[in-house]
Amino acid sequence: MTKAETEVESVKRSSNFLRGELAQELRSDSPSVSNESEHILKFHGVYAQDNRDVRRERAQAGEALDYIFMTRVVIPGGRLSSEQWLALDAVAEDLADGSIRLTTRQAVQFHGTIKSELRPLAESLDAYLLSSFGGCGDVVRNVVMCPHLPFDPRHTDLDTLASSISTRFRPKTLAHWEIFVDGKVAASRESDDEQPFYGDTYLPRKFKIAIAHPEENCVDVFAQDVGLIPITLSDGQQGFTVLVGGGLGRSYANPDTFAHLAVPLTTLPAVEIDELIAAILSTYKDLGDRTDRKRARMKYVVADHGIDFFRAEVESRLGRSLPDPRSLPRSFAGHDHLGWEQQPDGSWNIGIRIPAGRVRDSEASQVRTALRALASGLRISFVLTPQQDLIVTGIASDEKNFVAGHLASHGVRLLEELGRVERSALACPALPTCSQALAESERVLSSLVSDVENTLEAHAPQRQPLQLRLTGCPNGCARPAVAEVGVVGRTKSTYDVYVGGGPRGDRLAVLLREKVKLAEVGETLAPLFQRWSAEGLPDEAFGDFVSRAGLS
Repeated sequence: MTKAETEVESVKRSSNFLRGELAQELRSDSPSVSNESEHILKFHGVYAQDNRDVRRERAQAGEALDYIFMTRVVIPGGRLSSEQWLALDAVAEDLADGSIRLTTRQAVQFHGTIKSELRPLAESLDAYLLSSFGGCGDVVRNVVMCPHLPFDPRHTDLDTLASSISTRFRPKTLAHWEIFVDGKVAASRESDDEQPFYGDTYLPRKFKIAIAHPEENCVDVFAQDVGLIPITLSDGQQGFTVLVGGGLGRSYANPDTFAHLAVPLTTLPAVEIDELIAAILSTYKDLGDRTDRKRARMKYVVADHGIDFFRAEVESRLGRSLPDPRSLPRSFAGHDHLGWEQQPDGSWNIGIRIPAGRVRDSEASQVRTALRALASGLRISFVLTPQQDLIVTGIASDEKNFVAGHLASHGVRLLEELGRVERSALACPALPTCSQALAESERVLSSLVSDVENTLEAHAPQRQPLQLRLTGCPNGCARPAVAEVGVVGRTKSTYDVYVGGGPRGDRLAVLLREKVKLAEVGETLAPLFQRWSAEGLPDEAFGDFVSRAGLS
């Protein structure tokens, strides 16, 4: 018996290329939108949410939910001018909750926007050549790129690669600009012009692409639908080893879902990459599961049928065979891009730790004010990192001391002040805004970091920094499935603890213990820290030790 397609597939097909009834609903006085429009909004980079902190209270009082919206801004490679940063800062102040949220995909999110402010927000972005279109939905998402690549003189030809891939595979429909920006409907439209590549049902699910540095894996290239690792070919050309089929999300309610690492597909010259990605997307568009969104990601096509089958399908769409992939880099540990680094032109970059990616002012740190002043007063630019941090670039040598002092005076803690766990800890937003969250994440990251930091100091004081990632559910937005320690929300008050991932991102963590209270995570890890301290090889990372010793 043929399974029926999901409701979302039907909504996409009948949406008139992502228009639906959005324009009319955005003009209405209702604080929310219909279920169908919620699905369409995602393609425009907007999630309909409600404040879950007051959900029960409002329900008991017979009141409507506190409806709010999250907007995700697409920033290929995470690169922003100072003018664009100031525009984002103004949006945070005027149209959101006062914060700029940096994501693990080098995008920016705004939280707490009400429906009537969605159009002004989109117009503000458009004025500075920014957009949320394609930030969510069943399309190619924000393309991630190692922040080092634009500054590496060996790879200057990769400077605009993330932007060019994003432009090539962005949906062509004019719906976003009609609805959110200028309000003008095109005089004539042809379906072939509206969506020549995706068709009217787009992809089965989201699609993620990352470009790694050939010597380090800050982008978690093995966790992507398509991962690109630069390589110099034998004839001196720039090429890429291409990985396919990665993805970390799963569902507690569906045991047939799982995390999966991307596997090598081929190695090709750079000039052939766009054509290859198009063939991969076509394969996924045809073979991805449109009857079950829990198993609709491309990783299941690769995992269920195998890489040989998948390669044959891609080759049939290319009309030629693919060469075998080259060997992957041996030393590939991720870099966090924190601290000072001088560039070939003599200028300086400084990577700043942004806890949980939340740029906001607090009693402890006025980081948003500090960054606004730097963007206003200096000729600098910014790069978001896949660790939810921020790099300030283009700092002149004679401005270096001023920048360091300015940040310190605003309570921004620099690299030398960070703890061994704090330095790389990631968290997703989770409660109170994310509808998928089962437990807290961002709001409890600080307490979890302190707990694990203290435990590490007590049992393995001489060991190297530890990679910790926390999420409120198993969807994996902070990539806990490849972390040395992954803490994943299971119930409202408990978490599953995973260990054994690694700093190279090429190994999945395995379950250590289920349903652990957050305050007990440190003591759960303590025996492993003790053994790491006593039995680990010199300079051996915790995840590597756990895997080698078979403790996970």
